Amino acid sequence: MFFVFMVTKANAQYVKTRPEFSIAVNVGPRGHAPHHGDVWVGPEWEWRGGCYIEVPGHWETPRNRGAIWVSGHWQETKRGYRWIPGHWR
Repeated sequence: MFFVFMVTKANAQYVKTRPEFSIAVNVGPRGHAPHHGDVWVGPEWEWRGGCYIEVPGHWETPRNRGAIWVSGHWQETKRGYRWIPGHWR
């Protein structure tokens, strides 16, 4: 349990200002879902190479019937902002 806490803490990445998605990123769905039941996911931010990068939104098939996508969001902390990734619930 202690090890998991340390890994989570070490992977947390903070920024002073919360970035906004650029115009080039698909914020909302484009057209209709390609398959019945698909859900629009994203966009998201990912920490790569020492900085956050935009990951465009996309259609995804839920892993479980009735699953709901919870969008990612910025969390403000004393250390700055940290991206909380979206996930299936």
